[in-house]
Amino acid sequence: MRLRYLKVVLAALACCAALGAQEYSFTFEECLEYAFGNSYERQMMLLDEETQREALRGAKAQRAPEVSASVGEGLTHTGMNDGVDMSGSASLNASIVLYGGGETANTIRQQKHALEQTEASNEQYDMNLTVQILEQFLTILGNEELLKYQEQLIKTSEEQLAQGKEKYAVGAILESDYLLLEAQYASDKTNALDTRIARDNNLLALKSLLSMPPEANLTIVYPDTAAMEGMRLLPTQAEAIEKAIATLPDLKLTQKSIDIAESDLKIARAGYIPTISASASVGTSHLNYDGFGGQLRDNFNQQAGISISIPIYDRSQTSMRVRQSKIKIEQAELEHRQTELELRQTVAQEYQDVVAAISKYDATDVKSEAYRKTYEAYSVQFRLGAITAVDLLQQQNNYISALNDYIQAKYGFLMKRKILDVYMGEKVEF
Repeated sequence: MRLRYLKVVLAALACCAALGAQEYSFTFEECLEYAFGNSYERQMMLLDEETQREALRGAKAQRAPEVSASVGEGLTHTGMNDGVDMSGSASLNASIVLYGGGETANTIRQQKHALEQTEASNEQYDMNLTVQILEQFLTILGNEELLKYQEQLIKTSEEQLAQGKEKYAVGAILESDYLLLEAQYASDKTNALDTRIARDNNLLALKSLLSMPPEANLTIVYPDTAAMEGMRLLPTQAEAIEKAIATLPDLKLTQKSIDIAESDLKIARAGYIPTISASASVGTSHLNYDGFGGQLRDNFNQQAGISISIPIYDRSQTSMRVRQSKIKIEQAELEHRQTELELRQTVAQEYQDVVAAISKYDATDVKSEAYRKTYEAYSVQFRLGAITAVDLLQQQNNYISALNDYIQAKYGFLMKRKILDVYMGEKVEF
């Protein structure tokens, strides 16, 4: 029995380990698809949207008649009657509001605006999630590319250290030169380790955005960056701003706040207007059970009527609600104008950042290539004994610095350009 239990436990642990070690190889588009399908926060927001749909259905149902039925049996005993009387009744009742100042219609309209606002909020979440995944994805790629160069430099430093050891053994270089080569080798390994840790941290952050367990094996598929030249083609700043205004959900959210406040004002004003209702009922009753069927027939009754409820004085509650609704409209309109202004400023800044990123990318590209060639030339001279280790390492550090700037500029340009695409409502593709 114990052996069987142990086998079950081991099988369960093996299953958990297999799930935890599940491997994924994702492009950027696949990251988005996975996040949209698995993000816990996004699923909760979709449930909020469904809640609003149910509220809209409930508001629409208020237009239908209200129907109820009642059946009752009771016992009656009085001091004048030693016996106990049995009595009962049954009725079917229906009522409907024929006119209520448009309150029901405006409530339905308000719930519809609330649903559309929730949908816009979900769109905004998807946009923000896209930007966050984009930032982590490109940061990982940048660290991966930098790490490749750093690993190559480690091999080169290792070769230089071996050469320096041989030269130092025969007295061709000073001990200080050899120690500098040794220090550079250690520094290169440390730099590579720091980059690897930064990459892994960004990978962990990306898994969190995807609602993926941290122990899952996630591999990023490199996009084709050959299309970077085409990314230089930009619309005008005015075109970028107008596209953003037309597509981003931010203004939809604030506009729906205005629509909801206006509906609330109409609902409040309905408090000034009489309400007309209609009702009807059928029923019967009996006392004891003598001639039960006859009693039900004789006591069968029908009733129908129309009533008008006229508001006269409600302690200024309706007036207060109307004034509050007007204030909410003004607040929502101000928020809408402020959001539009901030949105225009944000897109204009993002546009200028893209222009600056293109210029920086071009400059660092030329600089890194120049330092690479210089470093290669100095490496040859060092092998020939024409320069000291100090001269070589100075050029190597210059090259590392220029290379780091180039990679940051490259992926910074990609990130800024793609974020601008998100703001303009363009599909982000690599």
